[in-house]
Amino acid sequence: MNESLPPVLFGFFCWWFGTGLVFLLDRLLRGRGAAARALIVGLGAASLLAIAASSGVVEPWGAYLGFGASIALWGALELSFLTGWLTGPRTSACPGGCRGWRHFGHAVMALLHHELALVAGALAVAALCWDRPNPTAAWTYAVLWVLRESAKLNLFLGVRNSAAELLPPRLSHLAAFFGKRRVNALLPVSIAAAAAVDAVLIRAAVSPAATPLLRSAELMLATLLALAIVEHLVLVLPVRADALWTWATKRGQTRTPQTPPRGSLKTGLRTAPAVVPPVLAHGAPAKPL
Repeated sequence: MNESLPPVLFGFFCWWFGTGLVFLLDRLLRGRGAAARALIVGLGAASLLAIAASSGVVEPWGAYLGFGASIALWGALELSFLTGWLTGPRTSACPGGCRGWRHFGHAVMALLHHELALVAGALAVAALCWDRPNPTAAWTYAVLWVLRESAKLNLFLGVRNSAAELLPPRLSHLAAFFGKRRVNALLPVSIAAAAAVDAVLIRAAVSPAATPLLRSAELMLATLLALAIVEHLVLVLPVRADALWTWATKRGQTRTPQTPPRGSLKTGLRTAPAVVPPVLAHGAPAKPL
């Protein structure tokens, strides 16, 4: 088997399964606040321990461990948001006629606590990987974070397919911050920048000078970036954002589309996993995770 294939498959599996698992757990934990918080804290703590362990491993399996642990930490943070534990101080849509920087400020306040949690996560991962021989977990978290913020900004500026119907009922007010346009000026820049970094990673991974550790890490990161690019493209395509995760979302059974208030469709902000991890759904893609 080609030695490049396992990292690519592992990266794809973590993205696909991690995003689906976040959707599934969010649905199953609805209304179970204490259980949800216990699971999130436990998953986050276990992920940080795995990240710390991986940072000192210079064998290829250390890259897999660091990558998977960072995806798991990101999933815990996504659950903290989707379950309504860490969102923001604003819990309602904007009044009619709200536009521009004022509207953006309201969107930020709707997500502020979660954004601060993402910063705290970044600092924790950076501290655990600082001056260590295997920083795969830190690189993975950085890719997830940057691409998630890119997805949020693109949704704020407006896209064709916001996937607002994937928002849980407790976050339905966030649909008012989703824009509605065919495309915005930032989206091509986001895709081009991600593609350029992806090309650099792939070139470094296939270089004869690459160590087995670096080759595995770079191929997993390149796979994650490629999937994030696909998630960005989905924002402007007439496709279901959860097409690969219907087993987890059960859309049409437990969720109903949320319609933003009239007059609030000029700009928007995505919150479903996009890398998701999804992204990636979300948003982040994942929404991931």
